[in-house]
Amino acid sequence: MAKKKVTIKDVAREAGVSTAAVSYVMNNRTDVRISDETRKKILQVINLLDYTPNQAARSLVANKKSIFAIYIPASDSILIEAEYMRKTRILTDFFHRNSYETILLNDDDPGKCDQADAIICIDSSSDDFRRLGDSNFIPLVALDCMINDSLFFQVNDDPERIISEAETHFGHDFHVLMLRTPNLEKISFYRRYFKHLEIITSMADALHFSDQNVVVLNWSVYSLMSERADLLYLPSLSDSKLTQLLSCIEKAMSRKPAELHDILV
Repeated sequence: MAKKKVTIKDVAREAGVSTAAVSYVMNNRTDVRISDETRKKILQVINLLDYTPNQAARSLVANKKSIFAIYIPASDSILIEAEYMRKTRILTDFFHRNSYETILLNDDDPGKCDQADAIICIDSSSDDFRRLGDSNFIPLVALDCMINDSLFFQVNDDPERIISEAETHFGHDFHVLMLRTPNLEKISFYRRYFKHLEIITSMADALHFSDQNVVVLNWSVYSLMSERADLLYLPSLSDSKLTQLLSCIEKAMSRKPAELHDILV
């Protein structure tokens, strides 16, 4: 069955505005007063429904560049920067194997990205994520950060899986070491599950737990502690997590409806 064509009325209904307002935004009319909030809402719905008003626009949509942009916040921690670079390399290699290329956005002022089909926002604050969303009307996916907005996919580590593997290895006595993150929602989420969640920024922080069983999710921390016998390393970017991430991006790009946007792996 052919896919039903999305009309300007569909966009207006979903955005809760008139068809005239949609037309004004689509035609970039400056002589009509439309609030920034309404304009952003209309553009987000246009993107979500994959509305293309004419053949020229449809051609532009079909001409996919197969490029994903990666946004990572700046950090003054050597451990965190090393972790970001490791994740970037793993993502670049994985997407290349799956016929996608990647570019890295400027972390100081990412602004509007016209070169990519989708943006992967890693370990970012919800404010930075929303700024990217407001500036770009291509699919935006959160990786290792909590956004909690049903318009966007978010892919994170499953705390219940981590607890299960840690208890199998250590029993009930263990600490989870996590690198500092600007995404405060993520910290709050994991604190609900982990009895001992320790936020660290340096190796000196990790040494405070030299006599404790520790679970490490970050490669940069593991690389400095790998000789310890009381350590369990559970890599954050597993193959299954990468596969789920790609699935989410492709669903977002194709505008396929999905009931579940909060993915825990």
